[in-house]
Amino acid sequence: MRRPSRPSPKRSTAAGPAEVIRSTGNPRVRWVRQLQSRRRDREEQGVFLVEGARLAEEALHAGSEARLVLRDEDLDTRSAAIARGFEERGAEVLTVTSRVLAACSATQTAPGLLVVSARPRLAVPRPLHLAVVADGLADPGNLGSLMRTCMAAGVEALFLTPGTVDVYNPKVVRGAMGAHFHLPTEILAEGPVSPAIAGLQLWLAAPRAGTPYHRVDWRPPIALVIGSEAHGGDPAWRAKAAGEAHIPMRAGTESLNAVIAAAVILFEIARQRGSP
Repeated sequence: MRRPSRPSPKRSTAAGPAEVIRSTGNPRVRWVRQLQSRRRDREEQGVFLVEGARLAEEALHAGSEARLVLRDEDLDTRSAAIARGFEERGAEVLTVTSRVLAACSATQTAPGLLVVSARPRLAVPRPLHLAVVADGLADPGNLGSLMRTCMAAGVEALFLTPGTVDVYNPKVVRGAMGAHFHLPTEILAEGPVSPAIAGLQLWLAAPRAGTPYHRVDWRPPIALVIGSEAHGGDPAWRAKAAGEAHIPMRAGTESLNAVIAAAVILFEIARQRGSP
């Protein structure tokens, strides 16, 4: 695993911030900016970026290993406590100006806190009872929202086909709202014949084909395949599927957003099974 060289800057302490980094040319700042824009670097180094107090707190509570924390020189009480929490676990915590933090961020408003976190190592539970397959979802906001929906509905694992957007894309991370720390994710290189989903009934969410979703018996172990809105699911999935399920809608209306459709079906599954 390739890692950047680590200079020895002064760290902030519980007594207060030490040296404030004011230049985007600082080696650690340059590293963060590269991670923000380069998927390959994130993958090779096994890290992703967590921005803002809400997600940073989730990472802290989940026991995430922080490789680096950048904090604004002016933090509210909550954010300062989160930064101290990471520092007490041995994380490198650097104080930077708002301008430097904004240069490192993918958001329009500087988040106050930015954490370079190791990727969670979450095992897919066995046996599986409910999984979702994201097949070719290209929009990072959609994938993030799908992860959040899966968490809410009690999905045990999320599988992704190789054509799906990077699950650690910064927009996916923001949209998932902490799901990365709790929902196991895995790439399905073998598609519908992958051993990871063996023994699960495959059902495809379809715009207007197949069985109305509320008439499907969702109680057996299921893998629900959610395809992209533009292209739908891969035909290989259809060939292996137990069936397709659709959400009846008023004539003349457009198909639902993929994530909304997934939410409707997943909560019907939860209803039939008793609870998420």
